[in-house]
Amino acid sequence: MSPIPKKSLASYALRRWYLALAIFLVSVVWIGVALALCPLKDADGSYSSSPYGLSTGLENKALDLLFQLRDVRRADLRARGTNEPITIIEIDERAIKASHVRLQNWRRDWYARLIDRASRDGASVIGLDIYLSEEGGHSDEDRGYDQQLAKAIADAGNVVIASKLGAGGFEAITPLPLFKDAAYTVGFVDLSLDSDGFVRSSPLTRARTGEETEFSFATRLAEGYLVAHAVEGEPPQYLKPADDERVQLGRRILPLRTDRNLQVDFRARSPAFRHISAAEILFNENAQIPDDLFRDRIVMIGATNIDAPDLFSTPFYEPLALARLLDRSLPNTPVRTPGVELHAMTVATLLFGQTPVRPSYRWEIIALILALALVVLAVLRLRALWGLLTVILIAGMTLAVSSWAFNAHGLILPLASAWLGMVVLTPLGLGLRYAHERMLHGETEADRAQVMDILSRCVSEEVADELWQRRDQIMSGERRVVSIIFTDIRSFTTLSENAPSDQVVIWLNDYFSRMHAVINRHRGHINKFIGDGLMIVFGAPESRGDEEEARHAVACGLEMLVAVERMNVEWQGTDRPIIKIGVGITTGEATCGVVGAERRLEYTVIGDIVNLSARLESTTKEYGVPLLTSESTVRLLDDRYEARALGEVLVKGKNTSTKIFSVTLKNAEVESPTSVTFGQ
Repeated sequence: MSPIPKKSLASYALRRWYLALAIFLVSVVWIGVALALCPLKDADGSYSSSPYGLSTGLENKALDLLFQLRDVRRADLRARGTNEPITIIEIDERAIKASHVRLQNWRRDWYARLIDRASRDGASVIGLDIYLSEEGGHSDEDRGYDQQLAKAIADAGNVVIASKLGAGGFEAITPLPLFKDAAYTVGFVDLSLDSDGFVRSSPLTRARTGEETEFSFATRLAEGYLVAHAVEGEPPQYLKPADDERVQLGRRILPLRTDRNLQVDFRARSPAFRHISAAEILFNENAQIPDDLFRDRIVMIGATNIDAPDLFSTPFYEPLALARLLDRSLPNTPVRTPGVELHAMTVATLLFGQTPVRPSYRWEIIALILALALVVLAVLRLRALWGLLTVILIAGMTLAVSSWAFNAHGLILPLASAWLGMVVLTPLGLGLRYAHERMLHGETEADRAQVMDILSRCVSEEVADELWQRRDQIMSGERRVVSIIFTDIRSFTTLSENAPSDQVVIWLNDYFSRMHAVINRHRGHINKFIGDGLMIVFGAPESRGDEEEARHAVACGLEMLVAVERMNVEWQGTDRPIIKIGVGITTGEATCGVVGAERRLEYTVIGDIVNLSARLESTTKEYGVPLLTSESTVRLLDDRYEARALGEVLVKGKNTSTKIFSVTLKNAEVESPTSVTFGQ
């Protein structure tokens, strides 16, 4: 035999530290993804640009996917907006055409009439989403319209009007005193745009040093609704800080994002709320307006026409591929959402349902390591193709879990970061595995040259390992004391002759899998599959001692009977047959080694005890017992077992007979695997 070649440093590292290298690889990817997810501060100390670090853009797109999947799959959640007490009076294309006036030139008395109608019908609070920072015109008639609007606002007593914050070098837009003094309150209508120009969150307040805190349009509407519906004696229903990460509005505690914005819970594609065209109120005398359209509701007035000044992209802007796959009826063209509806979404998030929230950064990175650990196990433990398919399955499961958490609990898991980690880790893991397997192949090829044909044809890992460790002795054969089990399914040919062959194979595979699990627990190994029968060896090629192997063989046989009974219970009510097996066990010396032709070698056991085991198995039918053992096996059992002599059998070709016994456990029924197993 040629000497074992010296191992290179790389080979030594891959052999000795393969697991450590795999753990290091997962750790590097995990740390990289975790750092990318860490929120980044802007120059002004806020997190508005990167609330989720370098992964903000990817996480935002993943959030869009979650919203769209919820919209497709959860009709009950999609209909929430229409069931919530919010109504939008739209200045839409129909209203523009009916008025024969462009939106920019709409008369202020029309807005006054809309407010009057909503107030007269019992609106809890009214939001007017237009800027009133300038006069409606320079004529006396225009000034008269302004006066009518101011009077309508004052008479209603519950109208919130809009302002705009000063930012980016632009001055703030504030209502004229005429309107501000008449209004219930003023709120800013500014919306936060993400880096891709989408709106996914809404600021609730703005506080600057030395300045009074300003509140958003939606916040003021939510406060007004709560005040209108407050019970006498309740504390004020106004927005206030709850802690560093949450605010309180009435009895609701609302979590904020790291950028201090509220994550908007988008109800559905536009229109998501009950709505009515302003044309129905202003220009249609015969309009039938439901009595409950405004009563005890939040009524918002704003532009929704196609050239409105405040149309925004949202998670529903354009259907994503997966959502379109699930719902072919989705629109093909992008659709932007009017600002007034975005404010309604924010109000609904403030007042009703669960507020979407991400777990803390610590829990996010813990979730990431769990997902990446599953990926590395699949990549390193399974074959390449199965590993890739499993990674795809894990990615799908990650989406399913994220979708469930989002729909059921409003929890936004780091889906995009998990997928990013999978995309990076999978090729790296496959590369490490390829290098490791190449190393093992090159390192052992010369050493295993003499027995390679044998190893490639051995039927079990235990035998293969023993063949290599003791190859010289195995190749020449050896005498060992072994315990042999033979099993066979009784009358299986009759049971299966009318069943399709593919079903028979499925039955047998299920049966063999269960038996194999039992055999493995007792450290035996299947030497041969003989039709529906098994030949099982204990004590070769490795032995724990004659007594130990015999006791494990009997314990294994008893547990196999229990496993068959359990399987029969599980098969009841199916088209599978109820089966019974016979088990024959004996112990003695046998020749163990590699036999066969040049191109078909296998490790086997030869001797009289093989024939005796088979004879005992067939004799179980005659004696009406499921398990028989020979006297040689019974002598090696301890006091946990009770043996009952049944007679003698004569093995074909032999002149002497052998005593046979049935064996059970003393003082206990065999109900479970634990009742027949013991320390190994």
